[in-house]
Amino acid sequence: MWMIVPIFCLAIIHISGNNVAVIPDIVGSFEDDQSIVSIFGSMVFGVIIAAVIAWIGVMTGQDLVVATKKQCGVLGRKIVALTLLSVSIPASSLTGCYYAGGMLQFLFGLPYWLAALACLILFSLLAIAHSRELLTLSNYIGLLLLPLIILIFFLYDVHWYKVSLNWNHINWSLVLALTGYNVGGMWVALLMETTAYLSQKGSRAIVIVVLAKIVESIITLGVAYLVLSANAQGPLALTVVVSKISGVAVLFNIVLFCTLVNTMAPAMLLNARQMSSLTGLTFWPALFVVITLIYIISFIPFSLILSLMSYTGFLMILFIIYTAYFLHKYGINQ
Repeated sequence: MWMIVPIFCLAIIHISGNNVAVIPDIVGSFEDDQSIVSIFGSMVFGVIIAAVIAWIGVMTGQDLVVATKKQCGVLGRKIVALTLLSVSIPASSLTGCYYAGGMLQFLFGLPYWLAALACLILFSLLAIAHSRELLTLSNYIGLLLLPLIILIFFLYDVHWYKVSLNWNHINWSLVLALTGYNVGGMWVALLMETTAYLSQKGSRAIVIVVLAKIVESIITLGVAYLVLSANAQGPLALTVVVSKISGVAVLFNIVLFCTLVNTMAPAMLLNARQMSSLTGLTFWPALFVVITLIYIISFIPFSLILSLMSYTGFLMILFIIYTAYFLHKYGINQ
């Protein structure tokens, strides 16, 4: 039982902007075979990288920032800060502005520039422990996302198209972008802390992480097929599917927005701390710099942000692999 609960908790926690917003929109933007095969490829890479991150957490018993600082000193801390921010900033622009801001724009008729800014301010206030009760309530509401997705599968006629898993159909730029989004930024910190906490369980902690990633990947592929069956187009293609089901749309939109809040509040805290570590600024100026960068990037076209993340995601993957290699070769500094 101690393994089952963490597996599903980790899977539910990481079902966020990547799984219910970015990937559904990609399905609607690319050819069927190319999108599904590329998503499948990114998930295979995601499972492998997740296992590597979990191994680092188990071996060090610490999160990535502390472990890297111990091994490489202050320079190592700055490198990990830069690497995390290179993925987390553009990912936050997609999740926090493009999608969360887009939802406010749709629901309340606000102009995008105002809706995106309002979301970033809300996430920042929640990140610095203002309205903790509101964030707690949002976390509980966000837990309804998985049951709602399962319910939608029963209510909607999903067509399970046969897709040829042909390497020639893979869009490698898309794979790198999704892998970076999937295993970079906030999730690395969460995963490292979880496996560090479970480090006394040894290899079983790694098994938990891998199984959680597999569960999450199965759910995400299901969501992709759901969007494919409905022939829905983004932005927020999944909400387009849900809008066709009477009695569910309003509740789903509320739960989805809370899920984005649950993702972005800790992400803003992580971004500000890493920016402070990188630049030497105190917390508040660092938070202001982060908000400004995220807000500016959110006006870049969706496809261009994904292209940017293909490069930063590749750097993130290299950094994680190098960290694991370094720890394996030179051991752990206690």
